[in-house]
Formats: sequence, structure tokens, C-alpha cells
Amino acid sequence: MHEFAKSRIIYNLHRLQKAVKELMIVEGLPSVWWLDQAGFCNVVALMGSSCSEEQAAIIARFTTSETRIAVMPDRDDAGERFAHSAFERLGVQRWMRWTGLQKGKQPTAYCREDLNRMLCM
Repeated sequence: MHEFAKSRIIYNLHRLQKAVKELMIVEGLPSVWWLDQAGFCNVVALMGSSCSEEQAAIIARFTTSETRIAVMPDRDDAGERFAHSAFERLGVQRWMRWTGLQKGKQPTAYCREDLNRMLCM
């Protein structure tokens, strides 16, 4: 029997080159798809409202101290929990920034130009 343990999985990680210079972390799969279509290729999802210790360790292995990580949570209560847990577990190891969205919005609500303005790193 196999168990699906989303706390040990980072969606879209298989597409990243090792030691990426920039990485965006989002909550859900649709945000990864949308951002990839908008031209942001180094995007992963934690598939939930928190970042586990296992996920933080995996992300740390695929990044370096020079990697710039943008966390783009949905703008709701679950998104707040997601972002706080990501910063708690990764913020001591990596440079991170919280990309704020308008209340009630998800990354899929923004066009490419708006995303470029928000994510100008």
C-alpha cells in the first residue's frame, strides 16, 4: 500500500535545475500552472496551507544562500498560515520575500504585466 503524503512533496520540483537563482513558492497547483504560462518557470507549490520540515529541507537542497525566494500566498487565512510556516522554516536559511496580493485574491487573478511588477526581484 502506498500513502500520498503531501507534506513530503513539492509540486513541480522535478522541472527545476539544481541551485536555481530565483524560486517562487505558492500554495496550489493552479497557481503553478498560471505562473508558468505567464513566463515564471521556477515555481513550486507546497500543496497546502503549511510548509513542513521535510519540504523546507528539500527546498534548501535545491537552492543556495544566493537564491532569492518569493513566497506568493493566496490572500486568505490559509495563505497567511502557509506564508508564516514557509518563513518560519526557510527564512533562517534563505533570503525570502512575501509577495502580497489583494485581499481575497490568488496568483491566478493577475495578468502577466501585474505579476512582473509585483515580482520584480
